[in-house]
Amino acid sequence: MGAANLTTHLPILQVLEKAGTTPFTSAQPEKAGQTFVSGALVQLNAGYVQEWDGATIAAGILGVSESFGQNLGSNGAGAPLPPFGGITGTGAIQTYGSVPNQPNAVNIALGTPIADGRTLYIEPNQANIFEALFDNSNGAVAADYTPTQAQIGTNFGMTKDANGFWYVDGNKTGGSAIVQFVAFNPLYGSQVNAPVRFVFLAAAIQVN
Repeated sequence: MGAANLTTHLPILQVLEKAGTTPFTSAQPEKAGQTFVSGALVQLNAGYVQEWDGATIAAGILGVSESFGQNLGSNGAGAPLPPFGGITGTGAIQTYGSVPNQPNAVNIALGTPIADGRTLYIEPNQANIFEALFDNSNGAVAADYTPTQAQIGTNFGMTKDANGFWYVDGNKTGGSAIVQFVAFNPLYGSQVNAPVRFVFLAAAIQVN
């Protein structure tokens, strides 16, 4: 049985919006216990964001995460409550020490990421063009791992590697496909494990 060529891939990136505008982003409360990487595929499960299960093809993709999984203790912990609720808790991923005369206060280092109970993600609408590495989960020779000009317009699935990063999988086509390969990264072209540009298939988008 074959295997992917690379052990670790790169995060999925949004590289172009067809109208030349800022990509549309959203945030929804995160499901408890999520530890996905930034740049992972995510989906909604009973109203909360989790990493994509890799199996739900039809209406399975909510977007590409712009934040990492916060490993929340409960669903949406700390997220603002509608209509005008604020973030609860410290909001900071890391804190240290104490504050004189403020027994419930902590210090927050400059640049510390905020945990607000929500996952920030880029919408997978077809105006957004994304980029990820090409690989093959059942590959055996260099040609299996190399995207070609003839494959532009082909629909592929995506697979997560052992380190949590998703790649365009040349072994997944047909009913397993969620993206369409639309272009090469012009700096690389066709080479082994080249980054390829894609849009999500309309049928795979969970929320339009």
